[in-house]
Amino acid sequence: MAGVFTACDSPYKQKEVEFSKVGDVDSPAIRVGLPLGAKAMHVGEAELKNARLCYFNSHHAAYAALLHQEIDAYLFDSHTLDYVAANRPDFMVLPGAMGIVDIAIGVTPGKEGLLEQINAFIDAYKANGTYDEMYTRWVKLNYEEPGVYTAPEVPDMPQIDQPAAPTRKLVVGICSQLEPMCFLKDPHNRQSELTGFDIELLQRLALHLNAKFELRDLDYVSMMDKLASGELDLVVAGLNKTPEREKRILFSKNYIDSNIVALVRSSQVRKAK
Repeated sequence: MAGVFTACDSPYKQKEVEFSKVGDVDSPAIRVGLPLGAKAMHVGEAELKNARLCYFNSHHAAYAALLHQEIDAYLFDSHTLDYVAANRPDFMVLPGAMGIVDIAIGVTPGKEGLLEQINAFIDAYKANGTYDEMYTRWVKLNYEEPGVYTAPEVPDMPQIDQPAAPTRKLVVGICSQLEPMCFLKDPHNRQSELTGFDIELLQRLALHLNAKFELRDLDYVSMMDKLASGELDLVVAGLNKTPEREKRILFSKNYIDSNIVALVRSSQVRKAK
């Protein structure tokens, strides 16, 4: 998936700055990366009146820009950035949050009946303990101290029966660069199997809908355009619900809880004295 990066007003590296909390990124000296179209983009634009803002259509492109000091922080959902920081000692998540984020399944317009079935599935999986079990398996981290975690091992996908005689096929947009929601089990092998919270959710949802899913790995701009036009039936990709997106597509109820946080380089974090 190609990454889109809109440069800030200076492409040159600058002196390393230090942070102690998420609010410290709002400074004229700070370059903050925002994910295009996501709730974090809208919150960053509203809350960061002083920082220089850059835009990304790929999380991995943002991580690379952060690592190479092209930006100083990246705003996105806590369940993803906590996981990234836990697996990469050169990154940390700053204490505090800039807000909450609604994460839902996107449905192509005109399929209200499908949306109703998906909402019934979400209600049931939250009520019967499946959500808590999945959250513990894929998202919950062991904290050593604020912003420092014990790196998790990639869990095995539970055995989930698939429909023996599916009655329909649905085309689903996913994002394979969204740890721990959807990612390659072996990141060095593009042919490796996909795993993660969203992949388990899709397996359970397929059984509930008695459907066969055809997965298409897309960037978020393409994903939204194809869903709005009906080329996709669903998007299950940690999709943030925003007013702009609600004008184009249908959204399910929230299927996971998360906050908006800031990822920075570990060398930038001011240690408590």
